[in-house]
Amino acid sequence: MANKNLLTSEKELKKIGLRLKSLRKSKGYTSPDTFSYENNLNRSQYGKYEAGSANITIGTLINILNCFGVSLSEFFNEDYEDLGNE
Repeated sequence: MANKNLLTSEKELKKIGLRLKSLRKSKGYTSPDTFSYENNLNRSQYGKYEAGSANITIGTLINILNCFGVSLSEFFNEDYEDLGNE
């Protein structure tokens, strides 16, 4: 019997993408293109991160979170845990 609490990369990538999108919108960026351009990030790759369709390294995630002024612990808080459970 499989443990329902095990991480799956697909599910976690989607949750990371949803959380990035939420942070971007909370900072007033309506477009991922504008956010990535203004923060000197690769537009295409950042869009894939938000869509949850590309693997993201911890280093890249930290660089993006620095643009938001958010730490890893703030990113992976209870809001993160609740994503995808609706």
